[in-house]
Amino acid sequence: MLRILGGTAKGVVLKVPESARPSPVRLRKALFDYLRFRYPRRGRFLDLYAGSGAVGLEAASEGFEVVLVEKDRQAIQFLRENAHKARLKVHIEGMPVERYLLIAQQQGQRFTVAFMAPPYPHDLLQDFERLLQAGLVEPGGLYILQHPTELVLPIGQRREYGFNTLTLVEAHRV
Repeated sequence: MLRILGGTAKGVVLKVPESARPSPVRLRKALFDYLRFRYPRRGRFLDLYAGSGAVGLEAASEGFEVVLVEKDRQAIQFLRENAHKARLKVHIEGMPVERYLLIAQQQGQRFTVAFMAPPYPHDLLQDFERLLQAGLVEPGGLYILQHPTELVLPIGQRREYGFNTLTLVEAHRV
């Protein structure tokens, strides 16, 4: 069973759509231990390819203002149900990530953290480049890509958790 690990909704069980590949417990725990320390005032959190919402709802439970982006209809329904069950306020954008990035860039939206866990058949480097080029993270914030450990990116800080790795890229401070 997939559960929220910390914050106000700790222990709430999440429904997982067929299309989702939820982030492993060890990875989520390490990520939020780090984010809790780095951003004591929290901020805005963007979860792209949200799936079950395991990462984005965890962020909301920890006090971040969260936007979840997902195009799969079943996943969107489960995101709504999971957020309601956990009593968490989140904003759900039901559209492809590429479209959301264009709209958010045009609107000048900014986030403290932008997390991306695309389906592994995707061109993950291209997906992450698209996110970096959108410039949605405020200076000092983080772009984060979850990917298979075999993939080594030429940028950012790498943190390995078994078969999954996080690559973290800090947005430039002006």
